[in-house]
Amino acid sequence: MRTRRLTAMGCGAALALAVLASAAAPPAPAQVKLVMAFVPSGEARTILETGNRVAHLLEIATGYSFESFVATSFAGVIEAMGANRADIGWLNTFSYVIAHQKYGVEVRLVTVRFGLPYYRAEIIAQANSGINSLADLQGKRFAFVDPASTSGYLFPLAGLKKAGYDPQKFFGQTVFAGSHNNVVLAVYQGRADAGAVYEDARGSVQKTLPDVMQKIKVVWRSDPIPNDTVSLREGLPAEVKDRVTKALLRFAEQPAGLDALKALYEIEALADYELLVSKYKVRAHSLDAFYDPVRDVARYAGINLEELIKPR
Repeated sequence: MRTRRLTAMGCGAALALAVLASAAAPPAPAQVKLVMAFVPSGEARTILETGNRVAHLLEIATGYSFESFVATSFAGVIEAMGANRADIGWLNTFSYVIAHQKYGVEVRLVTVRFGLPYYRAEIIAQANSGINSLADLQGKRFAFVDPASTSGYLFPLAGLKKAGYDPQKFFGQTVFAGSHNNVVLAVYQGRADAGAVYEDARGSVQKTLPDVMQKIKVVWRSDPIPNDTVSLREGLPAEVKDRVTKALLRFAEQPAGLDALKALYEIEALADYELLVSKYKVRAHSLDAFYDPVRDVARYAGINLEELIKPR
């Protein structure tokens, strides 16, 4: 998932959203309060600031009130939704799969980037490291993102197994850096020889590290991975789920809303099941089934989803 610097929202854009909201259904009762939780895939402060912008736009569009927080781990959002402490989760792919299995969390929207509802995982290393393939990673210091990260853990793990390597014995040392940005920084600064990130996480730190694209190279890419989600907890009333979903789809097509989504996780668009099938030609029989390849990879990698998110 990707972030960029926060930009100011123009008053004219906010007014346009207010007009849009007035044409929608009447505001829900004022006592409806919803909490949105965000995974820490980038810099937490930026995610929170831009998440609050999204919350403000949703208040305009729905009449509900919103609170936002960034969890300290990917599993933190899953557990918050399971404990009814978060109603809306901006969940990365693997976290959604876990949350759905354990707590019945429902995916409502899929993010779109570069015109596609899927992406890839990458393994990166310093350009002059001599690491050019998976085989060259043996005995090295390796940085993953988080045990519940799709591109920063699950798919690279499966890629290593597919290539015939035991991830538990292959590396000299492994760490969980906590975010994709942290993995890039660890490799850039030489604290890790290589690391697993989303495609292309290097760009997310390019403003502070202008030479990162030259100093850090990609040595491996995964098969396509379904993009991250906007997911809702199981016990929310259907009317609330529908209103939030429709509001997000509407303001994702407005300049102010799209700007907030891009600032949040570099989201270009949001797609519900109908759009996923009609526009992006996805053949899954449901939105949840779109994530079946992730479940298949987890089984192949030998990962027990229930065990994965237990406290460590």
